[in-house]
Amino acid sequence: MKHILLAIAAFTTILPALAQTTSPFVAYDDELKNGWQNWSWAKVQFSAPIGSAKPIKVEGEPWSGLALHHDAFSSAPFTKVSFYINGGMEGGQSLTVKAMADGKPMEAGYTIQPKAKTWAVVVVPLKELAAANKTIDGILLQGGADSYKPYYVTRIQFE
Repeated sequence: MKHILLAIAAFTTILPALAQTTSPFVAYDDELKNGWQNWSWAKVQFSAPIGSAKPIKVEGEPWSGLALHHDAFSSAPFTKVSFYINGGMEGGQSLTVKAMADGKPMEAGYTIQPKAKTWAVVVVPLKELAAANKTIDGILLQGGADSYKPYYVTRIQFE
């Protein structure tokens, strides 16, 4: 019995450390990674050459979106989704970041407006997307009621 208690004590000490060292779950970095697939209903160009990077170029009609899909997974090991975005020549696109479950966008969203000709890091807590500790299967960047000019996005990952 004493050995079991020591083993449990050791396990509970190690478990928090393991949780903190979870590697990012990369969806896109110069190409789709780790089983992610394109389910977009916007015009997308993967690996669009821009300098040494190969981001996704996205443009679309009203309500279209960049949708990346994966087999369902638990978001429990992660607290946020992050990515780099560039508003292209004009910027100012109104985009809503959403998690997806069962192949459909979840209700909660986080709105961003990328700046023209500028790369920026966007970090969205999963709790803002109502996706913390849930089973999800995708990530979506969706435009609004207006068509939008091209923007670029790369290094999409769950952390």
